[in-house]
Amino acid sequence: MNRNSHSPLVALVAPLLLTGLAAPAMAQSDPRISGFFALGALSTPEYQGSSDRTVGPLIAARLAYDTYYIETATLAGGFGARANILPWSGIEAGPVLGQRRGRSDVENERVKRLGDIDDGTIAGAFMRLPFRDVLTRRDEAAIELEYHHDVSSTASGGLLFFGGSYRFDPTERLRLRAIALASYASDSYNQTFFGVTRAGATASGLPEYKAGGGIRDVGLTLTANYTISGGWGVTGLVTLRRLLGDAADSPIVSREGEENQISFGLGLSYRF
Repeated sequence: MNRNSHSPLVALVAPLLLTGLAAPAMAQSDPRISGFFALGALSTPEYQGSSDRTVGPLIAARLAYDTYYIETATLAGGFGARANILPWSGIEAGPVLGQRRGRSDVENERVKRLGDIDDGTIAGAFMRLPFRDVLTRRDEAAIELEYHHDVSSTASGGLLFFGGSYRFDPTERLRLRAIALASYASDSYNQTFFGVTRAGATASGLPEYKAGGGIRDVGLTLTANYTISGGWGVTGLVTLRRLLGDAADSPIVSREGEENQISFGLGLSYRF
């Protein structure tokens, strides 16, 4: 397990997970302030494609007024925040900012010899189209789209996330959500995280590999929040991502790592 406490333990993964932990409230007839936060522990792969694991903080928070909101979370691949700034209900959209975890001080000796990848800063935008009361009263389905672009030159290019989610409340105390999503990575992004340069091949013993763009992964996230008393409760999540294409074919993954990337976390939550 990686014990490096100097680099972020999580940098933005699938930002769509933000709403998995802090599900948006249903439309209110009288606008009011509402919110949610969760604090706990999160176990994730040490880096993209790794078979080793690391444990870090699970943090999620959301503050909303009417249809406006800002939410932030630390998740499997980084830290991110986004805000809905549209002045009308129906479509949610706005800016995204975050920090993407790089790769440094890893357990795997061969991957370590490839050199460090610095943490990166990302900026982008999201759009979310919710549909309420779809199958039952007070449930919600949504189509989601989000784009990240590295603005720190760590991995030029970007990531496009697309997918859908479904939330329902089996009881007044229990909220469940399923999120299915995929991500498309640019050539430069995949080469940064999954490529092996000639110098890296010489240092590590891995074959030289040029990673092109394409679908990076598909995944499914399940989240649950159970209210115990007075707004206090427990929140848990499990995420399974399957690396595909050039990401999965990289020797970093196929020889030294794992195509299946599992993250899971548990925390204490409060809703108001």
